[in-house]
Amino acid sequence: MGRDKLFLLAPDFRSGDQGPFYCPACATVEGLLSFYPALRETLEVYYLAFARPRAAIVAELGEAHQGLPVLVLNPAADPSTLAGLDLREARGRRFLTAPADIGRYLARTRGTGEPH
Repeated sequence: MGRDKLFLLAPDFRSGDQGPFYCPACATVEGLLSFYPALRETLEVYYLAFARPRAAIVAELGEAHQGLPVLVLNPAADPSTLAGLDLREARGRRFLTAPADIGRYLARTRGTGEPH
């Protein structure tokens, strides 16, 4: 059984001649990982460059879904853990993009605190 895959933008990226920048939504999820370090042991975490195409996420979800953060769910994810979340699907893969939904899913499946 595979693990859920978390894709985040690497910090300190540049956009043209401007930057460095960080992604606020990715930083929110990174904060969750710092609150609960054991999460890293249960996820595959990837830090991607800002430039597109982002090959790793394109391989999972296709070119139309390169926005980050994204949590690509293990195909065997229990449907009961997904209730009320903004679940998306592409290429037969289910995924979450909102930091709060990522946090809720991880709380339900890993026993961490939920966002309030």
